[in-house]
Amino acid sequence: MQQKTCRLTGHIPCERARSDPFHYVPFEVPAGATKIHVAYSYSDIATVPFGPGNLIDIGIFDPRGKDFLTAPGFRGWSGTSKREFEITESAASTGYIRGPLYPGRWEIVLGLPQLHWDGVQYDVTVTVDVTDGVRAGALTHNPFTVGRSPGALTHNPIAMGQGPGPDKLRSGELPPRIEAVRPGAGRWLKGDLHCHTLHSDGLNTVREIVENAVSLGLDFLAVTDHNTITHHEELAQMTDLPIILIPGEEVTTYFGHANTWGLRDWVDFRCADEESIKAVQRWLQAREAMFSINHAKCVGPPWLFPGWDGYNCMEVWQAPWRHFNWESLEKWDSALQRGERVVAVGGSDVHSIPPAPPRHPHGLAEPTTWVYAESTEAGILAAIRAGHVYITDSPERGAHLSLWADEDGDGRFGKMMGDSVSPKVVRFRVDCGGGQGRRLWIISDGVPLDIIELDRPETQTKFTLDMSGRKYVRAELRGYRGSPSRGEVVWAMTNPIWVA
Repeated sequence: MQQKTCRLTGHIPCERARSDPFHYVPFEVPAGATKIHVAYSYSDIATVPFGPGNLIDIGIFDPRGKDFLTAPGFRGWSGTSKREFEITESAASTGYIRGPLYPGRWEIVLGLPQLHWDGVQYDVTVTVDVTDGVRAGALTHNPFTVGRSPGALTHNPIAMGQGPGPDKLRSGELPPRIEAVRPGAGRWLKGDLHCHTLHSDGLNTVREIVENAVSLGLDFLAVTDHNTITHHEELAQMTDLPIILIPGEEVTTYFGHANTWGLRDWVDFRCADEESIKAVQRWLQAREAMFSINHAKCVGPPWLFPGWDGYNCMEVWQAPWRHFNWESLEKWDSALQRGERVVAVGGSDVHSIPPAPPRHPHGLAEPTTWVYAESTEAGILAAIRAGHVYITDSPERGAHLSLWADEDGDGRFGKMMGDSVSPKVVRFRVDCGGGQGRRLWIISDGVPLDIIELDRPETQTKFTLDMSGRKYVRAELRGYRGSPSRGEVVWAMTNPIWVA
């Protein structure tokens, strides 16, 4: 076995990151390669989020190409969560795709979310193992301008996985999941639509996250690692657990994050302007996949792309309510007032649970998304698309809230959240659990129509409303949590019933 190493160094000026936040560093892989190992460091590393200094993400493409959207050569991404990674034919670091080590021009991609005013000096070391008997020549690279010397190379342990090969990931040929079957169709199912594992910047294995979801009694869980789908194969193999597992990806751009669910293909995240994010949107629409804007608030990171139209969903509630979710609620309700039928969903965005060290004070399913659906992946996604959804602070604290309409006056209340009613006088019903000592808000077109003090844990509130000239009706359950001086929080909220 021979081992060939090259060191790729260079300086990226700050203004370069503003014009294009992705920088590509090519190197050549000889025939007969059996392992590629990459380690990198860079100058003035920021030590706290949004603090002074530099942040550089990393990923890699093989010789098959890096074209936007198609990118057949995509072989993985780890953001800033790993300082080194490796790929072989049979295994790869989490977030990276095992498979053939094609000879030819590979490219490291450096993402540039944050650069100091005088730029950044990077240092990438690529080591390739080559089978004996194959003439391997030195690894080569293109010259780059070299600035001041980089800091010492730092290392994190490499987590190795048996992820799917690149052809399967790009073609969507992963083994089909065997759905966890539950009796009955059309019932309330509870779950979490946003969490992370070791395949991106989470601290837990996929199985740890899934087993925790089962222990909480969740009916479904979407795992949405950043800019990679190497976790999908592990999800597909967990047919032994009584939960519906939905493969997802958090499309993590430098101008906002968004989730996709149920798609087995990798979704390109290299969006830096309105044209590129719209191209991703069209790409997903062609595959009948959903696109959900995440944590659109100041601590999100926020959603900075122009326009809100054309997105199926919005994560209106991420983490506990006081984590600035009122900002997301205001933006969502403004979109509703403009007539944009965007479905509100929740997601914990959990990155660690025990036994991993805590990264935040909340856990999985805080908040919880409730969906009225058949007990299949397809049924859950179809119900979310239809807006048959409400959100609560957790799966266990007893808060429930659903909104129904009796358009025909027959007492059946056959319409629910996400459905439409005619612009006439309509009878509504709100079913509320966990409401004692809290207040039920009835809201239409951004204006509270009534705020009702609740004195019992379980209540059913009926009201009649002329829907002529209105766009929608929705409901919220609000109340104190902790000291009353801190004000009320939202304990549960519904999606709207629309006017046709």
